[in-house]
Amino acid sequence: TCLTFTSLCLGLSDALAADTIASSSYTPFLDRPALFDGIGTPRHALREAGVDIQASWTQFFQSVHGNGDDDWESGGKGDLIINLDGEKLGFWQGFYVNIHQEVIAGNDLNSIDNGSIIPVNTALALPRLGGFDHDTSVVLTQRFTETFTLSLGKFNMLDAAARTPLIGGGGIDTFMNVGLAAPISGVTPPYLVGASFGVNTKPVSFNLFVYDPRNAQDWDVVSHPFAEGVTFSLSSTLQTQIAGLPGFYSLRGVVSTDEGVDLADLPQVLLPPDFQGEIGAQANPWFVNLSGQQYLWQNPVDRGKGWGVFGQVGLLDGNPTPVMSSLILGVGGNSMISERSDDRWGIAYFKYSLSDDLRNALAMPPFNLILGPEEGVEAYYNFAVTPWLRITADLQWIDDMSTGSENTWFAGLRTQLKF
Repeated sequence: TCLTFTSLCLGLSDALAADTIASSSYTPFLDRPALFDGIGTPRHALREAGVDIQASWTQFFQSVHGNGDDDWESGGKGDLIINLDGEKLGFWQGFYVNIHQEVIAGNDLNSIDNGSIIPVNTALALPRLGGFDHDTSVVLTQRFTETFTLSLGKFNMLDAAARTPLIGGGGIDTFMNVGLAAPISGVTPPYLVGASFGVNTKPVSFNLFVYDPRNAQDWDVVSHPFAEGVTFSLSSTLQTQIAGLPGFYSLRGVVSTDEGVDLADLPQVLLPPDFQGEIGAQANPWFVNLSGQQYLWQNPVDRGKGWGVFGQVGLLDGNPTPVMSSLILGVGGNSMISERSDDRWGIAYFKYSLSDDLRNALAMPPFNLILGPEEGVEAYYNFAVTPWLRITADLQWIDDMSTGSENTWFAGLRTQLKF
């Protein structure tokens, strides 16, 4: 172990020295992917040696008009992501480690009575909704071949949502609203402990995800996984070409052994302690999702950039999951202007409908609430001042679940600095 560590340190030192002394080229300051990154920097040398470090701070300014206060709220989120290449570090081929540390500070509109049930700011809602201002996820991956991959550990599911073509961004690059940036399934917590097995075949790839149904922000979930059930998620993704433009179409099914309160019995939860009846339970919640992303234009110089349409339809059991169905439709991607190809833009509509059992229960005393679906439209433009400095203007219109309430507008400004 000591020899391995010593060899690792010497290897990193040699790489840093070679890159600093021998390199005759460097990335111009304004063209760097991050403020302290690029050819000729220590970060580049570390990456060549197997240590990839990504750090950023994203600052938000948002206001609400309609329901709630009209004041502006300001908060920020820091992300530190470390990717380790096991082979380059002297271990074995195909072994990778991903570490994601996140921290949030300040205030956000999710914590005030703004009339919206679904959080309007994903980046500041997670991990705060779980009662913490910070969280750490660690995932170990072994790629056996180009086809078979196994990952296990504690997953930050916002990272997975951020990688989705066109719509992805995790709340810091594209859409802010949770309904778009991290679509709600009702059976997948934002942080989870489990294992994922991927089969990357062409044109269809498959993924089996087995995880604890509880939110892994609770340390007891990490130390005692699967103590209260297990969830199985199976998805398939078809990669195809239409008129020479790539498209991705996915079908996902989820079922869990977890149990929840029968939503039809919800009014009884607030009954006096001497209540003699029984509160029912519902088991095996399930979720089915069909989604698609289709490019309509690709940059002729950089085929990794383009814009297109995306959509998603989700169906849930509705009891014990509080949501019964979801719908997302939108368009977005990179700018077609050659000088602004790093800019991103998008506009999308979403709709989430509560389960009939939950709506009927909340309509009864002591709640007396008449609720409908929550729907909204969000539009944004992400202006790349440089590759490492971005400024986003964001506007959301929300028709919340409270029938008869006035519509609410959310205006936002987001600044991201990549270190």
